[in-house]
Amino acid sequence: MTGKIETTIKVFLSYHRFVGILLIVGAIGYMVMLSDPQFNNRCYISEKALSPGVVEEQFNQVNFINDYYAEVQKMYTVKNLESGKFQKWLEEEMQKIGLHAYTQNFTFSYPLILGEKKLQGINAVGISRAYRAARTEALVLMTPLRAADSGAASHERRTDGSVALMLALAKFFRRQTHWAKDTIFLFTEMETVGLQAWLYAHHGESSLLKPSISVSDPPHRSGSIQAAVALEFAGVSGWQRARLHVEGVNGVLPNLDLVNTVVRIAGKHGVRLELHGSDRQPALLLRSLLYQASGSPASLHGLFLPFDIPAVGLSGEGRAAASSSATRTAGAVVEAIWRSLNNLQERFHQSFFFYALPAIDRYVSIGDYTPPLGVVLLALALAAIDSLVVGFGDGDASTKPKSAGGGVVGPVARLCVMAGCFGLLALVAPAYFIRTAAAFRIDPGAGMLIGLLAVQAMAAAFPLMFPNMIVACHPGALRLAACLSLGLSLGAVSLVNFGLAFLSALPLAPVCLLAAGPDRLPAVLRFGIGTVALAAASPIGLLLGGCYAAGGARSLVSAWTCAEYGALQGYVEGQLLGSFTYRLNCLMLLPCWLLAWCQLFARAWPRPAAPAAAAAAAEETSTESEEPAKDK
Repeated sequence: MTGKIETTIKVFLSYHRFVGILLIVGAIGYMVMLSDPQFNNRCYISEKALSPGVVEEQFNQVNFINDYYAEVQKMYTVKNLESGKFQKWLEEEMQKIGLHAYTQNFTFSYPLILGEKKLQGINAVGISRAYRAARTEALVLMTPLRAADSGAASHERRTDGSVALMLALAKFFRRQTHWAKDTIFLFTEMETVGLQAWLYAHHGESSLLKPSISVSDPPHRSGSIQAAVALEFAGVSGWQRARLHVEGVNGVLPNLDLVNTVVRIAGKHGVRLELHGSDRQPALLLRSLLYQASGSPASLHGLFLPFDIPAVGLSGEGRAAASSSATRTAGAVVEAIWRSLNNLQERFHQSFFFYALPAIDRYVSIGDYTPPLGVVLLALALAAIDSLVVGFGDGDASTKPKSAGGGVVGPVARLCVMAGCFGLLALVAPAYFIRTAAAFRIDPGAGMLIGLLAVQAMAAAFPLMFPNMIVACHPGALRLAACLSLGLSLGAVSLVNFGLAFLSALPLAPVCLLAAGPDRLPAVLRFGIGTVALAAASPIGLLLGGCYAAGGARSLVSAWTCAEYGALQGYVEGQLLGSFTYRLNCLMLLPCWLLAWCQLFARAWPRPAAPAAAAAAAEETSTESEEPAKDK
């Protein structure tokens, strides 16, 4: 009976490649199926205290917005922003309104990019105190300070409308007595640098800032921040269409209740929200995973999320004041959001923190979107079990190793260490790549991408430079190491960034299973197909493919340019914001890819015969030569 079970297991495992590919295809189909409304859920509000849209908005001070917008248009220039004149004007205006206002100086130095140059920036902050509470809680409404003197493209990035709207809301909020939480109006310079400086200073943790950022302590503080909203609008009108941003650093998401509150209030006022610029549900789900896998914040709101502060971002082009009704919509939407958040009696906790959005008003919970990754890992587990049960894949039980000293585990372990060394090289070398590029007057992004391409080329050439290390590895043992390392790495990455783990598993798992290729194919064809597939699934290949999939490239040249920016951004954000996407790619995915690459060469090159097998062959040859002599 035991023999029949063992035979059945061996027969089943002999088709593990076919079963594995079916499992991966099924995982992809399952994920696409989740985009259909029949297999996901409609969003709902779990925290009943929010009651979005129940109150009647009272904001009708369109003249506040128009007056401030006209003044901002005059003052909001690059010269005034760099000199601090504009921030000083903001401070004075907020003090006139009755806010506790101040300006905060900070410096930023990053020798790798800026050399010895130090940049100085100024944040403007105003705090509207609550009337009906102990002032131990606060909400943050913020916008980045971006000025441009001319140019249509630069005008789209201006935030004139956001600045004017926030000043008008500050003046309006001071006249209301129902606020139970402080409102912090935050205007930050230098994008993420200024916001990060203020966040650490507000929490009294300036000593934990990166050495590249130094900031002064704020003269006024508020309570614990319950939620935050980041606005980026060039105009105060034209809010009929806006973009919603949810992803933060390392793919962290805000509580789903906050997202649903913003969506419902926007729908009540006729504002159409877009997520990642797509309305098609399969494409929207894919882009959500891509944004999460990048580890970059979708907007400035993403820097609040590592502090356990739920936050979302709203952006759009906007226009100058066209009509009073269109201008009033901007203020009414923000007021309604603030009225809902003002009702919170405790921190966001009742709804999901782990979810995917196939549509702006539908969600997929973590229990529904994680099984596809488990199915992919099961395919890798079957390949690993096959290597153990069927003599490391050669089908001969005599080749199974008896111990680590049997000469099978040692060569594979040394190869795994070398693969890790290549990953470590890719992690620490970008600083030298960027400095070398600066010496030759090359763009830092181009220099870094060329350097990473050189590291990958060295890793790809490793089997050719050290063929003895590859030949010494048993193909089955190497396949076991490749499948186990990839499966464990993907499982570990999924705990911190599911999008990165799943999107990396889709190309890497099939090529890892098929790196050796079916025995029925000719050796040359098998090697050629494996080489092309593994080159496409390499880290640089996945980066270029991600640029195409994200819609940021239309040709090979534009994809290369997008990849330059993406590689540099990932490295710099890892240094400044604590993003670990680049580190995970270097220390986990690159070594796993190299093991699969070496597996291809180990199968293609003939292995030397073992001493026992060679002695048996020699004895058999001598026996055959003696028999003709006896016949004679």
